Amino acid sequence: MSGSKRSTSAPKVITDLLSSRLHSLAGLSAASASLRVERKFGLTLLEWRSIAMLGGFAPLSLKELARRTGMDKSYASRTLSSLIERKLVLSERSDTDARGVTLRLSEEGHALYETVFADALARNERLLSPLSAEQRKQLMDMLGALTVSAKRVLEEERQIAAGEAQDEDVAVPSGAKTAAKAAAGGVDMDEVRYLVSRLNELVGAG
Repeated sequence: MSGSKRSTSAPKVITDLLSSRLHSLAGLSAASASLRVERKFGLTLLEWRSIAMLGGFAPLSLKELARRTGMDKSYASRTLSSLIERKLVLSERSDTDARGVTLRLSEEGHALYETVFADALARNERLLSPLSAEQRKQLMDMLGALTVSAKRVLEEERQIAAGEAQDEDVAVPSGAKTAAKAAAGGVDMDEVRYLVSRLNELVGAG
């Protein structure tokens, strides 16, 4: 990508930050997905996420499902109760925990999962259609590298909050940028900023 297509200047306001752009993009994507699954399938977004996780990774405990969907356990329990009542999810006693249960989709739930997932793939293609195959691969690689980095930063912040480290222990000096780039697999952060910006625009337009 040419330098004319992207900005390499330092962020000047909060909306220039990568975290802000990702938050905005995630919110726009979730909003469009929510409207679509409710309109076409009569599901809330959290119900669809629960079905999707069970469709891909069942059997799951309630705790694991809550973690994967980003819900607290009590909210996940209410969401699952609705799906169980509608006979889309089955709750069974855990073989390893006498007090726990495992969750999986019923036949009806699995059929719904296949239908909604096919629609989600179409929406995903609609979102990514302006990007070339190479750009898509780069984006997935970048998001993978950023996810690893975000987990590391979160763990560092937890250590600081617990008094086990200080800010200066985790700060990345400017001279370490090249090494950080290499550790991330050679990811070009200018490419990250450009692709996230383009996706942000595309979600808003889609």
